[in-house]
Amino acid sequence: MNRVLIVSKTRMTSRAVCVGGVDLDNRKSLRLLYWQGQQESFTDCPYNIRDIWEMDYRHEPQSPLPHSEDVCVTVRKIYGRLSAEIRLIDILQKLNFQIYRDDIRNTFEAKLQATDSGIFYISHLAIPYRSTCFWICDRNLWRNDVNQKIRFRYDDGSRIWGYHITYVGVEERPPQIIPQNTLLRLSLARWWAPDRSKEAERCYLQFSGWYDLP
Repeated sequence: MNRVLIVSKTRMTSRAVCVGGVDLDNRKSLRLLYWQGQQESFTDCPYNIRDIWEMDYRHEPQSPLPHSEDVCVTVRKIYGRLSAEIRLIDILQKLNFQIYRDDIRNTFEAKLQATDSGIFYISHLAIPYRSTCFWICDRNLWRNDVNQKIRFRYDDGSRIWGYHITYVGVEERPPQIIPQNTLLRLSLARWWAPDRSKEAERCYLQFSGWYDLP
């Protein structure tokens, strides 16, 4: 069995939750699905952020890229919990995890594009191999909610209104500012296009957590 540290919980439609983990023994990121390949409901999901679980899992072959991290958990039991004194970035650095540290557009193999309104996404024309990553933000992120969505503005000076990243985690009181040099977990949502739209499917950028704020 492998030890997996829970690092994120993402709210999805239909009261489901997507859980992100880091396999501490095999040094890789995971998206944890139930054994039949589906997300668990928010109320039934047993995982908490910073929990450490022992589990067996198998990779989900039906998940198209970039969602290569999808695994189906077949056996699981709680192992412990990461001490509050231990920073996640110290764990990742010890495991030699890749951590992006500069312009957000260099994440995901520099394949991010942006809509006219400043929303990042990837298209079928350039698909990265992974759908999650850790990033140390290179500037302050300013909260700027839109249409009941929690969004943060990333402003590098290249656009009048900057870019916008939607927060999809479970923290009920996100801060107004996420300071520069904060560790975040970014992810790409599932392939999606509006109903009855001629637009091609896209995976939109989002983030599910920030770590080690004072």
